[in-house]
Amino acid sequence: MTSDAASAALNLPQIIQDALQWDRQQWKSEGVALDPFYDVPADSSLAAPGKLLKLEETTDTSLYTIPPGTALSRFIYQSETMKGTSVPVSAYILWPYSPRESKNEYEVVAWAHGTSGFTPNSAPSHHRNLSQHYFAPFNLALNGYVVVATDYAGLGVGKTASGLPIPHEWLASPAQANDVIYSVQAAREAFPSLGKRFVVLGSSQGGGASWSIAQRQVTSPVDGYLGAIAVAPVTNILKETDPVRSMLALGLLQSIASYFPVFKEADVATPEGLQGAALVRALEAPTSTGMAMLMGANLLQSNWHENQYIQQYQELIVNGGKAISEPLLVIMGEADTNLQFSVAVSAFKETLEKFSDAPIEFISLPGVSHDPALTASQRFWMDWIADRFAGRDVDRSGEELQVKAGRHLGAYQPELNAYLSPATQFYQI
Repeated sequence: MTSDAASAALNLPQIIQDALQWDRQQWKSEGVALDPFYDVPADSSLAAPGKLLKLEETTDTSLYTIPPGTALSRFIYQSETMKGTSVPVSAYILWPYSPRESKNEYEVVAWAHGTSGFTPNSAPSHHRNLSQHYFAPFNLALNGYVVVATDYAGLGVGKTASGLPIPHEWLASPAQANDVIYSVQAAREAFPSLGKRFVVLGSSQGGGASWSIAQRQVTSPVDGYLGAIAVAPVTNILKETDPVRSMLALGLLQSIASYFPVFKEADVATPEGLQGAALVRALEAPTSTGMAMLMGANLLQSNWHENQYIQQYQELIVNGGKAISEPLLVIMGEADTNLQFSVAVSAFKETLEKFSDAPIEFISLPGVSHDPALTASQRFWMDWIADRFAGRDVDRSGEELQVKAGRHLGAYQPELNAYLSPATQFYQI
């Protein structure tokens, strides 16, 4: 954090200052800039996508709050941006004690995380609990799957080998799809015992990546890919409603400007919006804190959604209405307040209308919100993953299932109300 950002932070409400401080306490170290692991090898710029660049075979798990009986590795590999340029990306592997095996190879699930932030220190591999802990990665490992998890470009590794900053292409699903696919290839190079076959599971931003991988598979097929699960996925930002839509669009502007050099953020954002976005990045605010900082502000000009570059970029990153290859399971909570349930349903139906034989299924969860869609549906996606490795076919395309809750909806814990903290005394374990 720069001195100017630190001064600006002092003018924020105390609850925001406390939230920023708390987030820093979740980092495994003082910052990625001080962790030599995230330094990119000098000779890496010409490496092909999917190439392993650096490996930390055994990561010190005492710096993390992961389940006992699991182990960590970290690595850096080459990926591709939206424009197809090479970019180094960091990732981790969460190892189960006794990995599931098929055909004498370990079964791999590629985990695509939800939005953790916008700057290098927001990388899950840099957080003690790997950012989404028991929502998915811990549970996958405890069920025997080797979890390969990308940080996404711009998170973790913050600079290229030549020292240029790497922007995070937030919500650019095709870019995150590249990050996921190439992380698996690099992990396999690092550890040949990993199986060639893999399933992708993603949530929110990662759910958009999962859906994009299903679309990517049509034009750029990857051997060994068995299918993807998109939980609470980003589909079409322009169809969302305000204030969430404006916040999502504001976060996209930097990526749009890097893709279309003639586009200027000031063409659509207000001075208040530009200042707010810059402060969120300067303070390295995590997602929820950043949204709280921007809530109620006038972020975008009234006609921002009519801008041709915003519309063109949305077409490039949209999920839904495009052909897919291999099975895709979409899961959405009907009470999602971050992304509209109706928008995800529309993307699902548009896919089937244009491609009636698309191997896509949809599960809806009454009374369930955004992140809890992962926990409420765990038995469904765990079974679905097992079916893919077992070679079972998806019964039919276009299947829709509305889950029936065992108790009345008001009886259930609605949101996460706890967090993992390192134990410093024997009696805390």
